[in-house]
Amino acid sequence: MNPFVPGFALILLAAVSGGAFAVPLKMQRRYQWENTWLLGFLFALLIIPLVVVTIFLPVWSSAIRAAGAATIMTAMAFGFLWGWGAVTFAVGITAVGLSIGYATIMGVNTAVGSIIPMLRRWNEAPDNAKVVILAGIALCILGVAICGRGGMLRERKAGSDPLSAAEGAAQRSLPARVFMIGLFWCVLSGFLSACANLGFDFADRVAQEAERLGAGPLSASVGRWITVYWGGYSAILLGCGYTMIKKGTWKNYFAQGSARDFVLSIALGSLHFLAQIPYGMGAHYLGPLGTTVGWAVNIALSLLVANSFGFFTGEWKGAPKASTDTLYVGLSTLVLAMIVLAKGNSMVHR
Repeated sequence: MNPFVPGFALILLAAVSGGAFAVPLKMQRRYQWENTWLLGFLFALLIIPLVVVTIFLPVWSSAIRAAGAATIMTAMAFGFLWGWGAVTFAVGITAVGLSIGYATIMGVNTAVGSIIPMLRRWNEAPDNAKVVILAGIALCILGVAICGRGGMLRERKAGSDPLSAAEGAAQRSLPARVFMIGLFWCVLSGFLSACANLGFDFADRVAQEAERLGAGPLSASVGRWITVYWGGYSAILLGCGYTMIKKGTWKNYFAQGSARDFVLSIALGSLHFLAQIPYGMGAHYLGPLGTTVGWAVNIALSLLVANSFGFFTGEWKGAPKASTDTLYVGLSTLVLAMIVLAKGNSMVHR
């Protein structure tokens, strides 16, 4: 079987999970974002991964020790930065709104998370493949920006609706300085969020040691995430813990009716886990530039899935035609980007 088939299939699974990741947030009643983040990521980054590696990669601890302190500290450092990216994501989105914030964050995330791994392996790809892959990344960033524009047009319509007039007025009166600060948090979150892929890329030594100890290549790829997750949850614990103490929202865990939100947080964490582990496996199948092509394709697909969920849940109901037409152009651009990236990746293997 062509390795691209299982590679892209696994990335598709990751993208579907990533696109559905935010759905449990819309269903919660008691928790604030910091409650959900702390609990959901506890399962996503510590509990579920520990169970998985214990079952499928019993040599994981030996592989980590054999990889050396430099590899582990680098992966954990990237993980710690990525964890702060998850915290600043919520801050930025709250400040400037979902559409502008998400487009900014994912655009920066795509560029940084895809290009840096490519630069690490610049000499492993022919020049014509580099040009095609960079063009695919550029198209992906453009598609994200166009989708964000469609969301902005939809929000303007929502702001003129009598039921949301107060919210619309608040957005229009947002001081320029406050908006720029919020936009700064979004750009920072984009850079930091890309560190998940960078940590995975720099932890390739862990997978090599796991294979040397007898693990298969797919299960060995899971081991690359472990140290990234350790660093990531450290940052989330600090950021969310501080926020809960400051706001007193830690009490939400014990509020009446919070059991429902507890279950939804676990669902969110499980979806997040499935949004990353299959991606790592798929990137292995795609070859030397798997963390470049795979990351961009994963983000493009997750945006397609997320917007599909948006249509199903009624987010775009009553939206002006200009906004939906813009969104369709953006999604079409993302599809074209994935085709170009797949072509570029195939050129590496000729």
